[in-house]
Amino acid sequence: MSAVSVAFPGQAMLGESPVWSRFGDGLLWVDTMAASLNRYCPATGENVRQPMPGPLGFVTENQAGELIIGIGCDVATVDKSGVVRRVATAPHARDGYRLNDARLDPAGRLWVGLMDEQLSEGSGYLYCLEPDLRWRVMDSGFTLINGLQWSRDGRTLYVTDSRRGLIHAYAYDPDSGSVRDRREWLHIDANPGKPDGLTIDREGFLLSVLFDGAAIARICPRGGLERLISLPVPRPTSCAFDADQRWLFITSARLGLSGAALEAYPASGALLQLDYERSLWESTERNR
Repeated sequence: MSAVSVAFPGQAMLGESPVWSRFGDGLLWVDTMAASLNRYCPATGENVRQPMPGPLGFVTENQAGELIIGIGCDVATVDKSGVVRRVATAPHARDGYRLNDARLDPAGRLWVGLMDEQLSEGSGYLYCLEPDLRWRVMDSGFTLINGLQWSRDGRTLYVTDSRRGLIHAYAYDPDSGSVRDRREWLHIDANPGKPDGLTIDREGFLLSVLFDGAAIARICPRGGLERLISLPVPRPTSCAFDADQRWLFITSARLGLSGAALEAYPASGALLQLDYERSLWESTERNR
């Protein structure tokens, strides 16, 4: 058996933003284009879909177990009964723009990107939304701002610009929530795919999902590609570990794929699960 399998055979147009729920003991994820919030239970294999009033860029969960989502250019909360309440609108909100990937830092600040759906050069922003709903514009000039992640020590923030194939790194102050010294930390050539969603494993290796690359790039803490982990879909989008960091869940997309490509890759749009340690062993064996 392969280390990777289909967890839920949904046909998401643009599956995104998987995050493990500590309170729901399952996986939260969104289908951006279908405007749906999803809750997947690994124990039963059930996926519960909740329609939303607009395209979803992300879902995350705060320390109180409240869900925070991005609907268009708005940030909203979802309570346990499913009621959606809009709480903030991005400073540069306008038609044709939407919030994209996001993460909460340990202090409860929401770090989120705003993107132009036409992907105009340098049109994207990086924001920090404070718990008191005060916006801070942290940086600009991104073309397709995407995956965000902190280093294990919390002193470096990584931010992806997918269109340019770049992962940027900032010096990060966890006390003040400030960033400085942006640098181009890693460039990924379009050949293996465009860097998309980010997470980090227990050894401090960054995992960047490669859209159009049918793989996950495992990146050394000091930079540099350590290996590629192959996937059965050409357009994986993002990934998240379960609570034990044994299983890595991966969202994927059908968006933009031809009929022939969908026939060749029938798992496109599915939620995948990867036995992470086994995948490392398998890729090591193949390279011997």
